[in-house]
Amino acid sequence: MEPAPQLIHPPGGQDETERHHDASSGGPVPLEDEIAALWGELLDRPEAGAEDEFFALGGNSLTGIQIIERLARDYGVLLSVRDFYLAQTPARVAGLIERGRSST
Repeated sequence: MEPAPQLIHPPGGQDETERHHDASSGGPVPLEDEIAALWGELLDRPEAGAEDEFFALGGNSLTGIQIIERLARDYGVLLSVRDFYLAQTPARVAGLIERGRSST
């Protein structure tokens, strides 16, 4: 059994459960879509979707580390490099984050 991602508390007292809201609907944006948007930003691929694979979008080890650091800061869950690379898609990374959050 693999260990769950580590839950951390972001600096500055940020609430890691805070969700962004979709301006058009006013509702919360699904976590996998938030992560896809982050990938799109850091990979310069705004069309990145929840099922797109990291390396197929042009991801590399440096960008992977940047994403892992942003996920830790924004969501309060520290993913291992191994788990991140094995997950490969924003949807699977979202699942790891949810698993990390629920492990406490």
